Amino acid sequence: MTISVVDHPMIRSCMSLAAASLVCIAITIGGVSAADTPMLVGGGETMGSTYMVKVYDPPKGFPEDWQLRVDAELRLITDQMSTYTDNSEISRFNASTSLEWFDVSRDLALVVSRAQEISKISGGAFDITVSPLVKAWSFGPSKKRNVPPSDDEIASLRPLVGYDNIEARLEPPGLRKKIPGVTIELNAIAPGHGADRLVDLLAGLGAENLFVEVGGEVRVTGDKGGQPWTVGIQQPDVEGQVVAVAYPLKDQSVATSGDYRSFFEYEGKRYSHTIDPRTARPITHNLASVTVLADDCMSADAIATTLCVLGEVDGLKFANDQGIDALIMVRDLDGKITKLASGDFKSAIAEPTETVALPAPESQDFLARFLPIAAICFVAFLGVIGAMAVGVMFGRRSISGSCGGLANKREPDGSISCALCSNPDNACKDLRDRMQK
Repeated sequence: MTISVVDHPMIRSCMSLAAASLVCIAITIGGVSAADTPMLVGGGETMGSTYMVKVYDPPKGFPEDWQLRVDAELRLITDQMSTYTDNSEISRFNASTSLEWFDVSRDLALVVSRAQEISKISGGAFDITVSPLVKAWSFGPSKKRNVPPSDDEIASLRPLVGYDNIEARLEPPGLRKKIPGVTIELNAIAPGHGADRLVDLLAGLGAENLFVEVGGEVRVTGDKGGQPWTVGIQQPDVEGQVVAVAYPLKDQSVATSGDYRSFFEYEGKRYSHTIDPRTARPITHNLASVTVLADDCMSADAIATTLCVLGEVDGLKFANDQGIDALIMVRDLDGKITKLASGDFKSAIAEPTETVALPAPESQDFLARFLPIAAICFVAFLGVIGAMAVGVMFGRRSISGSCGGLANKREPDGSISCALCSNPDNACKDLRDRMQK
């Protein structure tokens, strides 16, 4: 996810920003019958986006309430790291003006500490204090104005932005501000941390073969009966298609950050949602998306944003210098996409690619089953309305009542009321008259 994505309660991102993830999950059993080897599947909403969990070949005695435990863990993460919850740890830290150490959970201290490490090695390209600039550029949770801020407004906010304005420690876990007004948000690292937490939780219950996706960031362990979990990386600007880089994963994480789904245009100029904390302005290079591999999803999540801020030249150099496996897609002026890579991704882009249909997620499968039923009900409803209309025309009676006369009845005093809502028809007529006036 990107650092400036605030499209959902925890992140926003970009992202929804599942939000709208660039990673398409290609899940296959690889010839193993689901009847022979079970796979538990669960999912739902979290952090303003969605999550999905798959447990292949769960061990004997695996708890039936496993998804309830997953939901509880995600709720705990929200209570720790959501800036949309007033009583969360991070919200209380942001509201504090004290310059003393502020006690937090070890989980929050760990995430902030890792964020600080990536900020330092990237020269501030990654910065969890960037929120004031994100809001000023109309990508925050408040009402979008889609107008660039003035130079004076940017100048007034810059003192509040800077990763060196905060400190984090693990023993005892705590955070400390160096200036009272600084705030932090974890939009670009918390979803990946969430995936790590769910893997740890389920592995503690005995599961060895896991696929976990939170807000588009993925971590897997084990495999599926000898077949690896795979991800396909979607080409920017191509809806419903993916570049066929079906990358196999085992005991790895993958995260993607991009600029093409969240932006605004003003006076003919396009402004990306990705804000460079060093310049206090949206990025202007041609990098369209970055996908990163790492052992843990928290690092993959944050580094993908870092490379997205750095751009195709500095980003690729940073990836090579740090030994990072990254796939970088660059958009030229004609919209053509060029792929650059470092580490293990070099072999992936060396192979011929083709676009393939994007697999439907679980929610779309449900929709596909629901639509025929909805269509039948809609046709039946139209039949009832049509029959009523015919009856009215032949009976030469006007339609009256809040339900069109379908269930009207006459009261003892002579007034007409609806048998469903018991609102007198005369009163409905009076209300309509007053509304027209």
